[in-house]
Amino acid sequence: MEHSILLAAVPALVIAAFTVHWITIMRIRSSEERLPRCRGAYLGLSIQLVLYGWLVYLLYGRAHPALALVPLGMTFSSAGDLCNLQFDPIRRMTGEPLFYGILCFMAAQICYIAGFLSMIPVAQLASRGYLYPLLALLIFVPAVLFRFRVYNPERPKSIMAGALIYGAILGSMAAVALSAAWVFGGPWRIIAAGALFFLLSDAIMGETTIHGRHPVTEYQVPWITYLAAQGLILYGFAMALA
Repeated sequence: MEHSILLAAVPALVIAAFTVHWITIMRIRSSEERLPRCRGAYLGLSIQLVLYGWLVYLLYGRAHPALALVPLGMTFSSAGDLCNLQFDPIRRMTGEPLFYGILCFMAAQICYIAGFLSMIPVAQLASRGYLYPLLALLIFVPAVLFRFRVYNPERPKSIMAGALIYGAILGSMAAVALSAAWVFGGPWRIIAAGALFFLLSDAIMGETTIHGRHPVTEYQVPWITYLAAQGLILYGFAMALA
């Protein structure tokens, strides 16, 4: 029990820190004004989860190199965060950093899928875990949401195409996690919960930032669900190894 609490401490403290930060900016009534006050804090929290993921791997998983794919996924995610937070130097270099953020998150989800499948036999997911129906469902649903809530013909075509493809990759990651939770239970339920939070976070970001809508909580709601998603995935990974 004490071991489990210690492993949960970093993700829990990240969420606590984010909540305190959110309270300090609640009087600011536009997302445009909030963003400059958020960038450093959000990137710092993202980097803490990167360090947590690699520490878990070095403590429990380094005998199996394929397990490094999970913290590598968090590392790609953090690179995506750097792009999505739209720091001015990155905007000047890239023109449209969101597209590069999407590419980083594609790489992150591919790493998560490969990392998960290095830990569990895919044949059991297919035979006992409803993997293929889940894949079909979780690729189809993001595509429908994209069509009706995300797609905006006035936005760059690269971002629209990237978001559609990314939704399929993210749905595939969630399908693998949910299938593993059904078959193996235990820490995979925690990872599956993280995958569901990831779907929620990116659905919210898709219909706001990606589409071109800018509510006052444009960055806070997706980010707290995103940090919960990453924290649960990494905590479940830690419990599975430990």
